[in-house]
Amino acid sequence: MSHDTIKTWYIAGLQAYRSASEQGKAAASQAEGQFKDPEFKKLASEGAALCGRQHQAMIDFLKELDTQPNDFKDRIQAGIAEGTEMAVKAASDDDSHDVAMSFGARAGLTYVEVAFANHAIYAKALDLPKQAEAFARLSQESKALDARYAKVAEATVAKQAA
Repeated sequence: MSHDTIKTWYIAGLQAYRSASEQGKAAASQAEGQFKDPEFKKLASEGAALCGRQHQAMIDFLKELDTQPNDFKDRIQAGIAEGTEMAVKAASDDDSHDVAMSFGARAGLTYVEVAFANHAIYAKALDLPKQAEAFARLSQESKALDARYAKVAEATVAKQAA
């Protein structure tokens, strides 16, 4: 793969992640108002802030590459949102509702965690060490928030099962 091909692919990824982060922020902000459990509400607030930082990083990365954000809509994140809506509609009580929403949040976090970790590899190949470091950090932040969601969801499901 040539340097130009990698760069073109890299920029397309930045556009997708910009959109995914924007969608994630909107979903997390909405979830914060819909969660019943205060721990989930707190995590959603942190998720919205994280997505905001991710979104700004993608815009900054694009500008560093003399590229403007476009109107691309990330379909993976849109699919996660659609699946989450279906799961929430099927929830029969507040705890199930919260767990369904948290699973959607976790799916979005896992998507960007892996995508950012992979994109860091290409940033290194393009000699963009600051972007590579930022991708690695944002990936780890997503992973940490996912783990916290898992802990709260596990406790909620355990409470339901008891």
